[in-house]
Amino acid sequence: MNEDSMLHRAPRVPRASATSSPRPARRRPLAPIALATALLTLLTACSAATGSGGDATTVRVGNVCGGINPSTIATDAKTFPSGTKVKKICFDGGAEALQALIGGSIDVFIGSPEHIVSARSKDLPVRGYAALSRRVPYSLVTKADSGIRGVKDLRDKTVAVTSVGSLSDTELLKAAADADIPYKGLKVINGGVGASIVAAIDKGAAAGMVSDPQLTQLVHSGKYRVVWKPDFDYVSLVALANTSWVDKHRALMTDYLRGLTTAEDKSRADRSFAVKALAKEKFAVSPGVLDEATAQAIANTPKGLKIDGGVYRKTIDVLVQTGRIPADRVPDFADAFDFSLLKSS
Repeated sequence: MNEDSMLHRAPRVPRASATSSPRPARRRPLAPIALATALLTLLTACSAATGSGGDATTVRVGNVCGGINPSTIATDAKTFPSGTKVKKICFDGGAEALQALIGGSIDVFIGSPEHIVSARSKDLPVRGYAALSRRVPYSLVTKADSGIRGVKDLRDKTVAVTSVGSLSDTELLKAAADADIPYKGLKVINGGVGASIVAAIDKGAAAGMVSDPQLTQLVHSGKYRVVWKPDFDYVSLVALANTSWVDKHRALMTDYLRGLTTAEDKSRADRSFAVKALAKEKFAVSPGVLDEATAQAIANTPKGLKIDGGVYRKTIDVLVQTGRIPADRVPDFADAFDFSLLKSS
């Protein structure tokens, strides 16, 4: 799962620390595990909130807003069963959204599988209930006249990710590993999303991680180009939730998932359905760019919003390769995902 540099952003809830202003934020690759450990205490203290947050008719869904996925399409097109409401809440990065999920201020998080893996490895009751994309969304973009020709050219240079420890940061780790350069040799900063990360590139970052429809818009402008584009299977977007909340709100969660599968089916049958719905996002892109980006997003969506153990294993291989998780802490596929509510949705 970002806006163009001129995109209008939907209002976001206040956060303790913003990531929209680029600033150095270095860290070791195992930050997500450390984060999960720290959150264990928080989870225990807030267990009542996570189990009973929200109400019987509204699902509070956290997003790193600005991208295209079945949840966004479903919310904009209102494909949920009558009486079921969805409130979309925007975050600048996955770390903040995961904290909100564990703390109980959101019910569902459209995040990456590494949040599930790191949480389950620390016995945090979080699972994925639908897979929304099987390709990583971010590509590494630089200014057309930067002189950067490949990832190797980024050594000792500033690179912007949405937030340190996020999916975009995992991709940067992968890009560095494939280019055989040390991640610690990069000056990684929090760039935020949308106009913020483009501003980071314009103000001095050698490159930044950008996703569609912003990615397509920037490349079409001729002022930016792609330095590195992922070409591997990876379940990058997942509707994940606290299992205790799901246990207490199974009917509501089932209705939410039914809305997602309805949006998926309608989008596959007629792409214009999705494009029309996404007009509500007010992406500052041309109709052609939005159509192109939507087509790519639909193609990357797993049919039925489910993945198998093979795709999960490929995802785990990337996480282990990049040092996100130790190989001996990988949860079983059945422990990480529960697609049973999709069957009844």
